[in-house]
Amino acid sequence: METLQLISTELQRMGYSAVLIPWVLDDQKHHTIPNIFQYKVDGVIAASAQFNTALYEECKEFNIPIVQFARVEKGTKCSYAISDNYAIGQQAAEAFIERGGKHLAYVTGEIPTLTNQERVNGYTDACERLLGYAPSYVESNYTYEKAQSEIRKLLASNERPDSIMCATDIIAISVMDIARQEFGLSIPEDLQVIGLDNIPQASWLSYQLTSFQQDFERMARESVKMVVNQIQEQDQSLVKLMIPAKLIERKTLKKKA
Repeated sequence: METLQLISTELQRMGYSAVLIPWVLDDQKHHTIPNIFQYKVDGVIAASAQFNTALYEECKEFNIPIVQFARVEKGTKCSYAISDNYAIGQQAAEAFIERGGKHLAYVTGEIPTLTNQERVNGYTDACERLLGYAPSYVESNYTYEKAQSEIRKLLASNERPDSIMCATDIIAISVMDIARQEFGLSIPEDLQVIGLDNIPQASWLSYQLTSFQQDFERMARESVKMVVNQIQEQDQSLVKLMIPAKLIERKTLKKKA
């Protein structure tokens, strides 16, 4: 909701109003937007983990400008504003290894995205460069409860990681709770954890989770600027903007050696 407010406020500042159109699942379990053209929109800002390529094609067919916000779908050729996800993964791995991490893992949800894959690529490349081998990769779930079964398997394995990066803070919080309550692990002494999104719960005293803060304010500003420029200037230039994220370090990382 905070992100939607940022986009809406920026649009209003430039003389436009926002219409929120939610994604729905069709009979083939594909994310779609029904009857988007009945709204007679001037442009579209798509913000979804599952961007529908059919929507992109329809917008192109009807000459409706479309910009992707925070996510980018493989195979589409429209402008986007996203975080520098490769750098996020790389920086996370480097932070773990600088603090003695030897056995790294990456835990994500069940929905594959290009942005998440870029984080995995950065994380993997840094591990291979600094440690000489790739990290473990676990696909779980983006919800707190459903992520727990795969987290348990990971922590119970013979090659239990000493450092875990998570695709979201919710997954990271689930990791921390399972590690402490069920495996008796101490954080960060036995297990270092980094999340993503820096949600309010990350700063709670019981978690103090190290997390990446994405610059959604700038992403919203740049996305609106792109789509308005396409509307007003008929500028079809392809803009690929990657914005740095900031690592907010708390108490789930060891001190540097």
